[in-house]
Amino acid sequence: MGRSSIEVVGVRMSVHVNSSSSIELKTWRKELEDAVKILERLKNAGYDAGLRPLKGGFEVYVSMYVIEKDQELARKVCEVLKRMHEEAANKGKERRARAIARRWRD
Repeated sequence: MGRSSIEVVGVRMSVHVNSSSSIELKTWRKELEDAVKILERLKNAGYDAGLRPLKGGFEVYVSMYVIEKDQELARKVCEVLKRMHEEAANKGKERRARAIARRWRD
């Protein structure tokens, strides 16, 4: 599993922090059928996940408000954010490090 990924109900999802410091968990699949299976798995586990077309495939995502409602999921995301912050700071990417820190400390 990648350094910015976590596992949610058996699905590897990447932690994404955008420029406004909003966080999403995302995974991409080429085939709609595969994306729908993941969406259903997440929804059956109680996550309010979404699905959208993206770059020749489909992205399944879990938004920040869903992450914040689940303590265990939030803990996993915070661990990843800490690693991402350290990596950005060590590479001199101050703007990215600040964006990550804003969410990590909330």
